[in-house]
Amino acid sequence: MKFLNAQGHFGVLDGRTIRFEDGLNVLYLPNEGGKTTLCNFLRVMLYGLNTSRRDSRRQLSDKTRFRPIDGNPMSGRLEVEWKGRRVILSRQTGKGSAPMQEFSAYYADTGEPCAELTAKDCGKILTGVSEEGFQSSALLDGQDQALSAGELGDRMLALSTTGDSAMLYSGAVSQLDQWKNALRGTGKRGRYAQVEAGIEQLDQSIARLDDLTGQIANYEAQLPEAEQRIAEAENDQQQATEDFTLLFVAKREAAEREERRSRENLAKIRDELPPFDVLADAERATSAYLEAKQATKDAREELETVTANYQKWKDDIDNTEDDYSNSARSTSDIHIRGWSMALAVLFGVLAVVSLLRLIPFGPLAPYMPYLFSVFAIIALIVTFVGSTQSLEAPPMDFDEERVKLERRKQSAIVRNTQAEERGAAAREKFWEQINRIAPDIPAEQEQRALQFMQEVITKKKQYLDCKREHDALAEQYLDILDTTGPQGEARTRMNEAKTAVDQARQSCNALHEAIAVCRGKCEEIGVRQELCAQRDRLEEEKESILWQLDAIRLAKESLVQANAELTGRVSPQINQLAQEYLRVLTADRYTAMQLYTDFEATCRRDNSAVEMDTLRLSTGTRDQLYLALRLAVCKVLLDEAGESVPIILDDPFVNYDDERTACGMKLLREIAHERQVILLTCRRP
Repeated sequence: MKFLNAQGHFGVLDGRTIRFEDGLNVLYLPNEGGKTTLCNFLRVMLYGLNTSRRDSRRQLSDKTRFRPIDGNPMSGRLEVEWKGRRVILSRQTGKGSAPMQEFSAYYADTGEPCAELTAKDCGKILTGVSEEGFQSSALLDGQDQALSAGELGDRMLALSTTGDSAMLYSGAVSQLDQWKNALRGTGKRGRYAQVEAGIEQLDQSIARLDDLTGQIANYEAQLPEAEQRIAEAENDQQQATEDFTLLFVAKREAAEREERRSRENLAKIRDELPPFDVLADAERATSAYLEAKQATKDAREELETVTANYQKWKDDIDNTEDDYSNSARSTSDIHIRGWSMALAVLFGVLAVVSLLRLIPFGPLAPYMPYLFSVFAIIALIVTFVGSTQSLEAPPMDFDEERVKLERRKQSAIVRNTQAEERGAAAREKFWEQINRIAPDIPAEQEQRALQFMQEVITKKKQYLDCKREHDALAEQYLDILDTTGPQGEARTRMNEAKTAVDQARQSCNALHEAIAVCRGKCEEIGVRQELCAQRDRLEEEKESILWQLDAIRLAKESLVQANAELTGRVSPQINQLAQEYLRVLTADRYTAMQLYTDFEATCRRDNSAVEMDTLRLSTGTRDQLYLALRLAVCKVLLDEAGESVPIILDDPFVNYDDERTACGMKLLREIAHERQVILLTCRRP
């Protein structure tokens, strides 16, 4: 397969046609002239544009990165030669569709569709490898050609086995180990341990469920006996109740007669009484009138007493005052002690002398005036102590007593007046209420009215007593069967029967509650069939995990074996071919190269026994070494597809000087005899 021409609106490609010839095609383009864009255009035309990728902070997606700068929809046309015929590939952007999603492939000579080539598998059918494999082998970027030994080995293994470099050896082994760890794990974190724990938990739940089911069956087996005991106890209670009822029929009938008589008597008394609200007002008015009448009587008696005794009480006060005045003694003579008076005068004179410092007293001089003054005061007090006699206290305050007596008289007059006023008001209200209940009583017959009210109040009390008696009889009638009568034995037997029924029901209810509790626990655990089904599924999953672990083990062994076989098969071919390429690239400076089983490469100069690894080589020589390896890998692996696949190189000589670039061009010309080579570079040799 080889490229013939390409045309498209893709990035900086503005629709111009780019033609390719057999052999070596060198396209000189300046920086940002479209070298990388053309490489990606050829890749997209073969494998399509992945529109599901999104832009990220570090990298733009192809649909954003290569959006046409001329404003046209993204499109492309690529003509290739495949199996001896010219095939035209077309990818267009339809109206309302994603970029480059409308694909067509047809033969250039006849215009017939090429049914073998589809939008998805076109590139893999033409090149023999997937998009990732094509990028890793036939598409060489000068900035990315120096792969590590591990990456080189992984890609070679993937390309040689599946044609797809996306599934690398180390990644596959790592993925298998991850699957194994996820299944087996360590401790309780692996799925296998989780499944085993789930099976154990389900076994415990099923065992617990079976135990609860057995308890329920045991309780249900006890229910008939408990219900039988309830029926027997209820029969005994019914018989005892009937005996007790028959025993007290006479008492119940007597209570009915008493209650009926009391009800008739109560109705008769009630008919003789006025309405209770009117009677209550009359009672209050009568009570108030009697109280006011008594208060008026008391006030009148008090006024009469004060009036009759006023002059006598006043004369008693005057006589008492005269007697006190006649019996009072005058003040006695004053008795003065001369010796104490002389001492008081002497101490006073000494105090004045010491104050004036007329007599020296030495260190006590400041204190002597105070000391003599104290002595003088004491002597003066002694002089007059006991010289007079006190008068006897009067028996009362005569003026105050006269005022109190006058106040008492006036108070008695006021109380009498007020009592008469209240009595008149109470009498008026009393007769107002009497006229409501007994209008036939004249106003002059006060005693008759009071007697009538007394009779009405007595009837009301009688009515209330009868009502209480009636209520008591009604309550006795209602509770006659629940009270202990003369025959206590029947009552006791009925109570014992009732207690037996309650105990039997409690026992039966306890069984029902125990059954309900067990069933609730069963519902909480789950349905046994579902638990068994879950356990079976976990058992199947356990078997599946064991099978997967065996499959992972076998896959890993097969992968290791395939890697070893690949290394032994292709490493010598790549080593020999890369050695020839390195000789040409270095102008016979490095004539020997060794590629080890771990794909670490060393080279040796002519007539030298020292092998130099990549750490000892210069940047340019290291690039030459890896370019030789990559070109050798392309020939060994891609030629297995049946047809040669073009090699596209994007500035592989960025670190080369003119001499090394010339050697590189020489090698590419030699390779171009076997396959199409497309070199994109910004420099002319």
